[in-house]
Amino acid sequence: MSGTITLTAAMRANLLSLQNTANELGTTQLALSTGNKVNSALDNPVNYFASQALSTRASALSSLLDGMGQAIQTIQAVNQGITSITSLVHQLTSVANTAKTDLTQTTSVNTLETAGSSGMSSSLVANLTSGSITGGSTLNLTDGTNPQATFTIASGETLQGLVDAINQTTGFSASIIYGDGKTLSSASVNTAGAPNGATLAVGSAYLNIVSTDGQAISTTGSTANVLKYIGLGATSQVVKTGGSDATDIASYANILTQIDQTITDSNYQGNNLIDGKGNNLTVQVNELSTNPITVKSVDLTAVSGLGLDANASTWTSSTNIDTSISKINAAITTLQTQATSFANSLSLIQNRQDFTTNLINTLQNGSSSLVIADKNQEGANMLALQTQQQLGIEALSLSSQANQSVLRLFA
Repeated sequence: MSGTITLTAAMRANLLSLQNTANELGTTQLALSTGNKVNSALDNPVNYFASQALSTRASALSSLLDGMGQAIQTIQAVNQGITSITSLVHQLTSVANTAKTDLTQTTSVNTLETAGSSGMSSSLVANLTSGSITGGSTLNLTDGTNPQATFTIASGETLQGLVDAINQTTGFSASIIYGDGKTLSSASVNTAGAPNGATLAVGSAYLNIVSTDGQAISTTGSTANVLKYIGLGATSQVVKTGGSDATDIASYANILTQIDQTITDSNYQGNNLIDGKGNNLTVQVNELSTNPITVKSVDLTAVSGLGLDANASTWTSSTNIDTSISKINAAITTLQTQATSFANSLSLIQNRQDFTTNLINTLQNGSSSLVIADKNQEGANMLALQTQQQLGIEALSLSSQANQSVLRLFA
């Protein structure tokens, strides 16, 4: 049917112009509604596929950012663990120094007691020679280091006089333990102050002799008779006071336990870099998975990692304690070194995270510039096309007036 319709050249030209304007108007309207000047490969193949490539890379890098963020949190958990462990190791130094101080204060108290003896009466304390002890009796004391000390008991001498004489001698000291821990006049019974757990009767007393070098005391001469009479045995029995006792050892063991527990707890989503199990942290920093950042795990456990003594049972001398303190100081140095190493790794990951974020922005901006429409320009295009369309309609109307003139001839 279209072949029977005859259009003049002017009308056909105007019609074609109107069709082109309508097509451009549709394209402009699509750009305004979608915001993109390139909506498919048909619009502009080069820009479309280039934009897709940039967007794809930006998306791949965005997924890597999540891994970097989690890696940073893992290292921060490790850093908190090392900080806590360092504080605990410093506590070990305090415990060791306390044990050393206690050790230097250790004394060997020679009770010279007869087990189960109720002690001396108040009259004997007041006058040693009121019974079997006679004036001129001697008390000889020796130990492993100090020279022999000889004490001659004068007629009518008191126990306190003997104590004073012993206290004036280098290497030995003495004191009186009373039934209530203080005096002879108390009506109560004191068990805590009695040597080797013996019970002191009310109004009784004991003589305690101490060797200042911690050695056992031995007796010679007529000492045996003197000591026996005042309720003591002639054989030295050493009772140590002070020193690195069970409290120091227990404190040390408890801190070691806390160190290892802190290491166990220093994990983030199952990743632990300080438990010595070899679980390294690998952080991918580009979409090709080349040249990742690897954070190596270390062993910071108390014994195998930091080299601390497994227990404090060897703290029997200052030399042994000094050896442990040296190991503690070495452990602190190790912790500081590892903290610095993890801090460097953290800095690398954070730097790469910032770079990747900026690169993603660059890629997204580049992708947008290839396909996003300028709405100001598209708006102006829309106005121009609408005007052009109106003018085309008017032109088509004018071009059809010649045919209308022919019709008037038949009117």
